[in-house]
Amino acid sequence: MRYLALVAFWLVTVVGTQAAPLSLRESLGMFETGANQPGSGMADRVRGKSGEVSRFQILPSVWHRYTASTEYDNPEVAWYVTQRILSERITSFRSATGRDPNALEIYLLWNKPGSFQQAGFVAQRVKVTYLKRAERFANLWQSS
Repeated sequence: MRYLALVAFWLVTVVGTQAAPLSLRESLGMFETGANQPGSGMADRVRGKSGEVSRFQILPSVWHRYTASTEYDNPEVAWYVTQRILSERITSFRSATGRDPNALEIYLLWNKPGSFQQAGFVAQRVKVTYLKRAERFANLWQSS
């Protein structure tokens, strides 16, 4: 009986306090800029080498296809833009492949959409550096 009480205590204190899995939004923000909070922070002001903006690292020319807003450091606006971009890219992927993308493919659709499409939406055909980065993202998202 005492053993069962210890097991129950362990389940409540250890397992019950483990963090919930990260959402796509959280994983993508963390992976792209280290964003680790839902509210605005330093990660929202990160600018990429090619001028990418927001915690999700979106090129301004792509950003402005979806909104006139220049609130690049607003996580809600950035997520709105990200969802619209991903929705279009996932729709194209489904049309071409007849299935939903997995975590690795979602990252390739996000980060290297042109290269992934040129590779016929076959992950193993993209550059190894792109594939490795996508694998790291998939591991983050799936293991959280």
